[in-house]
Amino acid sequence: MTKFNFKRMVCGSLCFILVWTLLLPVTGRTEDDRAHRLLVEVDKNMWASTKYIDGRLIIDNGRRVRTLSMESWMEGVTKSYSYYKAPARERGTKMLKRDRKLWMYTPHTDRKILIAGHLLRQSMMGSDLSYEDMMEDEKISEAYTGTIDGMEEMEGVKTLVMTLKAKRKTKTYQTLKIWVDPAKNIVLKEEAYAKSGKLLKLIRFTEYRKVGNRLFPKKMIFRDMLKENTKTTYMFDKIQFDVDIPAKYFSQRILKR
Repeated sequence: MTKFNFKRMVCGSLCFILVWTLLLPVTGRTEDDRAHRLLVEVDKNMWASTKYIDGRLIIDNGRRVRTLSMESWMEGVTKSYSYYKAPARERGTKMLKRDRKLWMYTPHTDRKILIAGHLLRQSMMGSDLSYEDMMEDEKISEAYTGTIDGMEEMEGVKTLVMTLKAKRKTKTYQTLKIWVDPAKNIVLKEEAYAKSGKLLKLIRFTEYRKVGNRLFPKKMIFRDMLKENTKTTYMFDKIQFDVDIPAKYFSQRILKR
């Protein structure tokens, strides 16, 4: 090998290594950007400045099924107010979330309580949701960073499987695994994990329908994986986005009889 050819070979090798080294982080950023953009589009379907829900919680504890009917008003991710209409035993129960605090009013005690600390981990109205789940309800694109793991077919739909890591150590679910239909920007399935890696919640999103310019599920089916043979179905009978909500709905005064 001539001295000239040897120099060309060394130069070519160094250039290849340099280009490969520069491309690696760029490729990583591209994938991260793609994951983030997808989460933003998912949030656009699910969230608005305000929304109103007339719905039902169908709670199956493995022995009996009961249904709670309620109306909810939400502003952004920090404020929400729910009023339970049925059954008669629960009628008049109210919940208010504001400024990272959650209050509950029950008519049979005629008093409001602040749900905090270990109380947040308790079952909400006997369902598979905890009060903590209400506090954790926020945009995934803001609360998590995501990576795309690959593709998987689910019920005939080619989905992207993503792993999401919480940005804050205070999040109840430090890791989420979601199955996203990238053609519609909707989540079909979600698994929520504790910091230890233990699976805590399984959620299915079904029967998506058009609401204005959004796709929104008619049902969300929750399963508490620490329980056996239970599930809670959240039925969205009516949902409206970008509605006017009176300021009094997010005041503690709303909790009085």
